[in-house]
Amino acid sequence: MLRSFLCTTLVLILLLTSCFWRKKKSIEEKTFDVYGTVETINQETLVLQLKKKGTVTFTLTNASIKGGDFGPGTYVHTYYKVRGDVKEVTMVVEKIN
Repeated sequence: MLRSFLCTTLVLILLLTSCFWRKKKSIEEKTFDVYGTVETINQETLVLQLKKKGTVTFTLTNASIKGGDFGPGTYVHTYYKVRGDVKEVTMVVEKIN
């Protein structure tokens, strides 16, 4: 009885403390996403109109994936990473209902 209690307690302690050992991701490693309507898009920038936050400007790079041939007025789902003060698009796709 005492042995099983001690074993159970030891296992629980190991499981609970394991979450403290995880390395937290820095903001540069995290991927964010947002939905919005395209205001302008060109080779270098993407400007989205968001419902409550106004406009947001993103940078497009050679590594950015653009899923489709869309332009202003298109509702899109954008994945991006923050690199310093720049929001860099990793992927942008047209949102189809």
